[in-house]
Amino acid sequence: MSDGDLATVTRYFATILSVENVFIAVTVTLAAAAVGSFIWIVRDVLPYLSAEHRNALKHHSENSTIQQLRAGDKAIGKAWQTQVAVFPQSRKRLLFAALVVLAALSVMTYPLRMAFGSR
Repeated sequence: MSDGDLATVTRYFATILSVENVFIAVTVTLAAAAVGSFIWIVRDVLPYLSAEHRNALKHHSENSTIQQLRAGDKAIGKAWQTQVAVFPQSRKRLLFAALVVLAALSVMTYPLRMAFGSR
């Protein structure tokens, strides 16, 4: 392999790696923003939930048994329903949905770029 070919291959891999880093950064940022927006929604309705649901949400990450996980899942569902009932005109749910969709599209776009971008 000549020096010119090696330089071309090196530039090609540098381009792929930089594009890959951009896709990863965008996807992670969108996913983190989606999680943050969901936490924002839950924090808004925390005062409207029962003590049982509040405790389940506060300790959701510490749960280790199936029953505790189910209680946390039910509390998340109840928080979403409460947010819909208490704040019917809130755009936070739309923001959350848009961020989840964009993060999913970002994940799906990367293989397409790899398949069709090099042509």
